[in-house]
Amino acid sequence: MVQNLTANQIGGRAIGALFFTGFGAIWLLLGLYAKQWLTAAPLSLTACGLLALAGGAFFLLRRAKALPRVPEDPAMARAFKWINVIQWAAVAVVAFAFARFGIDVYVISAITAIVGLHMFPLARVFRYPMHYVTGTALVGWAAASLLLFPKDEMQGSTALGTGLILWLSALVTLALAVRAVRAPATVNSVQ
Repeated sequence: MVQNLTANQIGGRAIGALFFTGFGAIWLLLGLYAKQWLTAAPLSLTACGLLALAGGAFFLLRRAKALPRVPEDPAMARAFKWINVIQWAAVAVVAFAFARFGIDVYVISAITAIVGLHMFPLARVFRYPMHYVTGTALVGWAAASLLLFPKDEMQGSTALGTGLILWLSALVTLALAVRAVRAPATVNSVQ
């Protein structure tokens, strides 16, 4: 869809990309740790990726200041809060229950699925279809990880894939938003 984006929308995309960047880095580090790959080269690559994506997000936040703002929607903020409260509660319940039942090898895949599922209501709340793609990729990856990896490799491999999906989503979001702020005013953006 082609439309003009407001400062709120561009800023929101930048903040979303920062969240995906930060959480993606955490997932990547978790995966590297689980696979015992915490060495200089992977850590340096992770740091470079983190800095590059965060730099793009901060660039967008600066550019958003020049765009027209619209009043904030308090219902959107409330919905965002509740969606995240439910997500974190589900993560806590799953982590506790899986440990209690001795199936904690599956907890990373389950959390990846929960994170993916929480993207669907966020896509609707923020009117950003890209979140449907991210959510689908995460849920699909969570399911695939159960089939692709033996138990002793599942947690590290799933975490690495989850981090890469989040970073790819951040990159696409940033690219689309940068394109939107650089486009002429008559055709300003791809949502």
